[in-house]
Amino acid sequence: MNKKTALVVAHTHWDREWRYPIWKTRSLLIEFMDWLIDILENDPAYDSFLLDGQTVCVDDYLQVRPENRDRIAALVKAGKLVVGPWYTLPDLFPISGECLVRNLQTGIRFAEELGGYNPIAYHTFGWGQTAQFPQIYQDIGIHYAVAAKKVSEERAPNSEFIWTAPDGSELLTSRLGHFTRQNGYFYLHFPVRLNNIYDDNQYAWEWGKTGVAYHRADENNYQNDYFRIDHEDGYFKENVKDAAQRTWDNMDKTLVDDWRLLMCGCDFSTPNPYLPRMVKDCNEALPEIEFRMASLKEYFQGVEERLDRSIVPVVHGELRDGEPSHASANALATRIHIKQLNKQVENVFMRRMEPLAASLSMLGETYPTNFIGKGWNYLLKAHPHDSINGVTQDKTVVDNLYRLNQALEIGETIYEDSIAALLKRLDLSAFGQTDTLLLLHNPQPRPVREVVKVAIDTPRSEDCWTLGVVDADGTRLAIQEITRDEHKQPVHDVEARPWPYYVDRHQLYLDTGEIPAGGYKIVKVVNERTYWREEEWWPAMRKSAGGFIGQGAMKMENAFLKVEVNSDGTFNLTDKSNGRTIENMHHFEDEGDTGDYWAYYAPYKNQAITSRGFGSRIWMEDNGPLSATIGIETIMKVPAHAEYGNVKVQGYGKRCDRLVDLKIVSRITLNKDSKHLKVKTSIDNTAKDHRIRLMIPTDIQTDFSDAAGHFTVDHRGIVHEKDADGKFYPEMALRPMSVFCDASDGTNGMAVLNNCLTEFQLLEDDRGTIALTLLRAIRNRICTESRVSSEFPEALGSQMLQTVDYEYAIYPHAGNWAEGAVYAEADKLNAKPAVTQISMNRGGDLPTVASHYAIDNDALVLSSITKTHGRNSLMLRLFNPTGETQEGTVKFGLPVSKAWKNNLIETRGEELELLDGAVALSVPKGRIVTIEVE
Repeated sequence: MNKKTALVVAHTHWDREWRYPIWKTRSLLIEFMDWLIDILENDPAYDSFLLDGQTVCVDDYLQVRPENRDRIAALVKAGKLVVGPWYTLPDLFPISGECLVRNLQTGIRFAEELGGYNPIAYHTFGWGQTAQFPQIYQDIGIHYAVAAKKVSEERAPNSEFIWTAPDGSELLTSRLGHFTRQNGYFYLHFPVRLNNIYDDNQYAWEWGKTGVAYHRADENNYQNDYFRIDHEDGYFKENVKDAAQRTWDNMDKTLVDDWRLLMCGCDFSTPNPYLPRMVKDCNEALPEIEFRMASLKEYFQGVEERLDRSIVPVVHGELRDGEPSHASANALATRIHIKQLNKQVENVFMRRMEPLAASLSMLGETYPTNFIGKGWNYLLKAHPHDSINGVTQDKTVVDNLYRLNQALEIGETIYEDSIAALLKRLDLSAFGQTDTLLLLHNPQPRPVREVVKVAIDTPRSEDCWTLGVVDADGTRLAIQEITRDEHKQPVHDVEARPWPYYVDRHQLYLDTGEIPAGGYKIVKVVNERTYWREEEWWPAMRKSAGGFIGQGAMKMENAFLKVEVNSDGTFNLTDKSNGRTIENMHHFEDEGDTGDYWAYYAPYKNQAITSRGFGSRIWMEDNGPLSATIGIETIMKVPAHAEYGNVKVQGYGKRCDRLVDLKIVSRITLNKDSKHLKVKTSIDNTAKDHRIRLMIPTDIQTDFSDAAGHFTVDHRGIVHEKDADGKFYPEMALRPMSVFCDASDGTNGMAVLNNCLTEFQLLEDDRGTIALTLLRAIRNRICTESRVSSEFPEALGSQMLQTVDYEYAIYPHAGNWAEGAVYAEADKLNAKPAVTQISMNRGGDLPTVASHYAIDNDALVLSSITKTHGRNSLMLRLFNPTGETQEGTVKFGLPVSKAWKNNLIETRGEELELLDGAVALSVPKGRIVTIEVE
């Protein structure tokens, strides 16, 4: 205990795909894993190897080398190969908190099949750390974390700190030291193995001297990297003493001075078979320090024995401190279409498909476990930090979009299969054989009433001119007709050829009436008026009761909001509950971006161009008593690209003089009784090297913003943390968000709800403007090493030369986000009611109206409902993002008999009282709760 100890951890950081596409990287993985397995099996001095906190590397390897599964399992069981707890290494902020939990569940299960998972939360990937990680890790039994990227030295002066979640959960955490996960690699490996000092600018390839390499020289591949094919065999023992001392000294920012962690690995680094010899030589060179190979588990055990916790600083909340380039702050808006598709998949999986399939499984239907598992596998493999952000070659982006599209199709297919299973079980005997029916499904845990746009087919033989919709109790539901057209639709039949179905298709807006929480109802379509199909002159005309929402071409109004569009394409929004009007809302700003995938840089000679300087075409597109839509088209003239010269430094350059047309079309929709204004915007991007942001003035003066995060709402300053001189990084003021961001002064609030955005900023202007990043168009450069890039100037995928669509809503409210029930309002965009047209079915046992689950407190947010892994039971997860304890009841309209409070990896805990199908909960602030019912 009196001797200083240096614990050397052998590891690698293995991006599943980054600098190279998936199969090139897989080839490198096979070479690496073959080598690693041989070393670990044959060198008893090689204590262990940390496989980067993930398990997908093993999964990928075994797809090509399945014969080596037993060898790997033996190494994992022996503690020689340390895997997990993650499956893939996700970037956090572009994906949901629920996906992080499913990733950990998958990684832990896979690792346990091999022999056990790493009990340390090793998280040196991800560009920032979510505030709820201490609670998530503690809940599954992990009590220590390594979290580099990114907590500042101002908050954590030494490596060790107590990381605290919103609910008060704590983790003893290390941020490592200089060069974080690479300190031993750069300071010890480079001098001893390569006779080189990495940070002395001597590291460079010498042709014919350094090693054997090849480079594709043909016109299609010459931009690719060189590849070395031989292994380094040098060993410079004379450098050991200085290198070992320097490595030890550079970990001096620690509260445990005699017990230091030396991480010997790097991105794509090999196992280094010389490492045990290096450790032995370090002991000879510095006898006052004991160097030995070890694991992270052993390191934290020693820290716990030596550390006085009372002197350890406490760090609250998310770890996402500057510099922006070190925190990869602005990759959130890079290749935004990947994040948009991911959010679409997440909503299909967790807000629609899983809840219905799991509910039906409690009613005796088969749960498609393997089918759903295949979809999750595609989704989780889309989440590695480089993949989800698209900071890669274009081919990798195509691959990742493929995965997400496969997951999307699987999710939609299983949802349709679940609808079919429900249809077979419905007792529709109260309806006629030829009735046309609609199944309205509400996945939200509260009753909803919405105006939805639907298309209803009626048999052409009925000559239906005007139709109506009737609720179960005979109440007429309001509709607003849009179009009627004639179609021939195929009807698939497994025992025949597709049947032609001749129909009249009626597109309309439908007031759904109330749909039960977490359930469904059946409504009937009726033919209100027929017509003579052959008549060409003076056909039947439609009547109207008036009460249109739209007034003229530039104004809309319902019971809660009034919208007046201005000639420059902005609009004035009035909250009728308090008479407050926000003028000149919703304009766009375009400026140069000469940065990289990871951080935004404005060029030296920037131009910030506003859409308000261009005329707009404005029209009323839909109008009626249920919904009105105004279209606004603005064509901005913006610089075509940036001019860099030969300088690669970010921020250099200017916007060029040549201009191109940038067309932006927004459709703003106001529905009856809606408290938010819906917007769909489409950008036809024709320019390079720029950033487009949407500006939403709030006229609220506040120093803080709030945004939905991972099982919490993140409360952040208007600027990032200032240093002792009052300075800050402006790019770090661009904040992550999931389904909403919000500004409030305590009396009034303004939220932007969305299902497709990731980054916003509350500006320091006189109007409290929320600026939402819509896209970044940037060069295709990959940071291979700090002095050299892999560059693909002819690959233009990162320039986003395409049409990008967005859906969001503007929601003025009283009080703060919690008082304004902003989370529940955001659900209306992310868990929309779904409408399915169905035909008659007799002999079922299920009612035409049902609620499967409900939560009676909108402050408690539903995260997921699914079937418990390996058991015939239902798992429901919710969380309390507010700052106070919330009381609530979860009611199940399903045949349930027992309930338990589980942890996040679904281990049963205490049994809960279940009374009349309901569980009463008292949920402390910031707490995540998982309930199992059978």
